[in-house]
Amino acid sequence: MDGTFNNKVVQWIFVFFLGCLAIPAMALGVDVENNGITISLQTEPPNLDSTLSEDTTSGFILGMINEGLVRIGRKGEIVPAVARKWQLGEREAIFWLRKNARWSDGTPIVAGDFVYSWRRLVDPKTAASGSTFFAYVLDNAEAILAGIKPVTSLGVEAIDDHTLRVKLSRPVPYLLTILTGTAYFPLRQSFVEAQQGRFGADAEHLMSNGPFQLDTWVHSASLKLIRNHHYWNDRSIRLDAVDVGYITSDVRSLLNVYRSNELALLRLNEEILDDAADAGFRIKRAPTNCLAWLIMNMQPGKTTSNLKLRQAIRLAFDRDSYVNTIVGLPGTRKIDSVFTRRIKGVNDSFQKEYPAPIIEFNIERARALLVQAKLEMGVEEIPPIVLLANETRQIEAEFIQAQLGSALGLDIKVDKQTFKQAIAKMNAGSFDIARAGFCGGALQDPVFFAGIFVSNGTFNNGGYSNPDYDRLMALTHSTADPVKRMDAFGQMQQVLFEDVPIIPTHESSYVYLEDDRLKGLTRYPVVNFSHGYISP
Repeated sequence: MDGTFNNKVVQWIFVFFLGCLAIPAMALGVDVENNGITISLQTEPPNLDSTLSEDTTSGFILGMINEGLVRIGRKGEIVPAVARKWQLGEREAIFWLRKNARWSDGTPIVAGDFVYSWRRLVDPKTAASGSTFFAYVLDNAEAILAGIKPVTSLGVEAIDDHTLRVKLSRPVPYLLTILTGTAYFPLRQSFVEAQQGRFGADAEHLMSNGPFQLDTWVHSASLKLIRNHHYWNDRSIRLDAVDVGYITSDVRSLLNVYRSNELALLRLNEEILDDAADAGFRIKRAPTNCLAWLIMNMQPGKTTSNLKLRQAIRLAFDRDSYVNTIVGLPGTRKIDSVFTRRIKGVNDSFQKEYPAPIIEFNIERARALLVQAKLEMGVEEIPPIVLLANETRQIEAEFIQAQLGSALGLDIKVDKQTFKQAIAKMNAGSFDIARAGFCGGALQDPVFFAGIFVSNGTFNNGGYSNPDYDRLMALTHSTADPVKRMDAFGQMQQVLFEDVPIIPTHESSYVYLEDDRLKGLTRYPVVNFSHGYISP
């Protein structure tokens, strides 16, 4: 075939690909006439039921179409939302709701909507998992989740339609940050129950109270958000529509769509970073409060439940090459800790006050430990190890597979799944090693990242359990003394280093392209485009 024919084939394939995405031809990334923008997602939101949602993709959409008592401001501060003011005590908080706060159908939001939502969250029948992570701060929540007490005993009460009382199980200095989470958004009971189990499954099965509402949702293809004119602060919203016009993990195709001005912005990954730079685009970046690591499954019967094997894998994993070459995004930083540099200690960064033990790269020591692991396990060869990976980060999984195979001779089987299915398999413990990431958002207390590893933790997918660790975590809940709390977190960091339930890899960064006409979009500490606008 000659070069002319090849070029025509390539062009035809690209046009055909766009048609398969079910996107209107020549969509405008920045639509000045209709005051809207078109963006993309690399994966579909797995769940738009705010009680059940536990991933950042779903959280981004939910944060645009709903809000709770308070929300995160543009500089990371707590600002009023449905609540116009509040009063915080050591074991109780009172919130006064806005009388002009309304659902997208014009119905007033009342305190009972929060009572219903939070009771639904902790009701064992709901089967919420990761979203219950901070529910223990509410009085009686732990007993309700365990099936010991009724949901009506939860520490939340509607004094009247516009006054909400919250009773706490312990002092919680970071309460307001927790309440910005999707799990604590209000829900209207009559609407949720009328959906007969399909709440959050489609646009027509959602009720919004935020700046936007979900107008359409074509699964695996697109979502369209339109301005919610019943929002109490509608005057501050300047975009009329945010069209998620492309949902695909094919980032190279998305870069081509951005080139043709059919996307207003594009988040970059390692696969297309160089191409974007070579094209002359201005690459931007924002910080995050997010960590990435490899989870080691420690449940009985799993190959990675052997400590010496986990130690060998950690020593043999070339994190420098992984972070700097494979991930390779500006602002990404290798880390030895389970706490980001955004996390605060007593007077300074936690990492500065409590430096984490340095994780070595030493293949010779790793091979020696592997010999010991085989002896302990009574095998001549380590059985195949399943590495769970989602479709958006295949190159990283392939590096881990090749590197551990070369250094230790391990047979790593990559289990590639869609984002939604990868989350399901991770929650079910169906893996030996899994790549995972967690974001603390605006929360700068170590409690979030540390809490992942308690024995009964909702995100403890690897089945890690250490009584000393749990005791230290309980200590951080029982005292308000900052030195005692941070000392305990420092000890927990050491315990995790010794037990190797995870291998920390890096702090993430948010790297992106953006049309110069866009202003007001927030990416740190949370991603939120609701106050964006188009500048002439």
